[in-house]
Amino acid sequence: MPRLTNILKLSLVLGLLLSASLLAVGCSDESTAPVETAATDDYETMDFSLPYGGLTATDEEEAFGDAALKMELLTEDAEEIDDPMADDPEVLAMEEDGDGPADGRPNRPVFTYVALRWGMLHGPDDSLGTLDTGCEMTDWTGSIRVDRGAVVVRRLIKFERPADHIILPRLDRQTVGLVSRTWCHFDGVVLQILERPAAEGEDLAPNRIHIDLGPYEADFEVAALGEMDEVYDVDSLGNQFQVTGFSMTDIDVCPKGFLSGRYRAVRAVVDSTSTSDESDVRHLGNFAGRWMSQTGRIGGFLRGGYGIDADGNRLFVGKYIDRRGHFRGFLRGTWEPAGEEIELASFSGVWVNAAETVEGRLGGNAYRVEGTAGGFFAGRWATLCDDEAVARIE
Repeated sequence: MPRLTNILKLSLVLGLLLSASLLAVGCSDESTAPVETAATDDYETMDFSLPYGGLTATDEEEAFGDAALKMELLTEDAEEIDDPMADDPEVLAMEEDGDGPADGRPNRPVFTYVALRWGMLHGPDDSLGTLDTGCEMTDWTGSIRVDRGAVVVRRLIKFERPADHIILPRLDRQTVGLVSRTWCHFDGVVLQILERPAAEGEDLAPNRIHIDLGPYEADFEVAALGEMDEVYDVDSLGNQFQVTGFSMTDIDVCPKGFLSGRYRAVRAVVDSTSTSDESDVRHLGNFAGRWMSQTGRIGGFLRGGYGIDADGNRLFVGKYIDRRGHFRGFLRGTWEPAGEEIELASFSGVWVNAAETVEGRLGGNAYRVEGTAGGFFAGRWATLCDDEAVARIE
């Protein structure tokens, strides 16, 4: 039976999951030693009238002690890829030109990172659904191409190699061919698109990315990818296509990257532990997800909740940790509902360090998964030192 081995592995993981466990994120600053003692923070009964919901600047177990999150780390090596195009002389020249601040240098390239996912985006290995072995196979084999510049595949997402793979050798700098088949899960890639600006007096048509993957075909302007965080329905089977992008003219100066994970809505009940007016404070849901670099590498994990404070404000709060469980910051901001009040539609906020100094911004959109008590989210984060990246999130 197709993917039997993978399904058995996933079922073992799901057997360990708690109903509240979710995907999660963290920071890129790592420590060599894992945390041995778990924090005592309670993510199920948070007081949204406190600055960070009552969370403390303490370390956690690795991946919050959650089996699903630990599996993300264990399977990460399988997502790495050595695309020969990364050593192409023109690619190396553009990356050298993009290393460091602009400082008025001419002909500075634009770098666009885009995470593409396709298939059953809610997976079978998430904590909200159940393992379903009855999904039909969908063949996404095809190509992704840009009109000019170069494309480097920086990471694979959930590919089951060797059956799923990038077609090598590459046809040219602009084209990525791939073989991908999904059943009850999803595949994806993180691409880096490198492009030099038009020369003085040169009139160039907008550069476009052309996606031709099995049942999904679409064209987007590359310049628009930097602000995209969208999910498109593909067919009646439930397949979807997700696009999350980020554009920049520097690639190393200020950390920035992607978020992805899940949220779980809970009953809109009064928080009995609240120190504020108990008739107004409500804990409406939990969230967690991966905190990744711009190339898709896991930097750590986040976990938190969203709800309403005593003044009626919609707030989310959380904590993020590095890959080993060390505290790296608090998250706080606002969220917007979708449909019912407890459903999450979007979020926007900041993260702060233990001294409560704001270090960056984060934001994204959420998407409900039918038949579950929540859905998934995707977004971006950027440190304040990169005005360009922060502006795209705001």
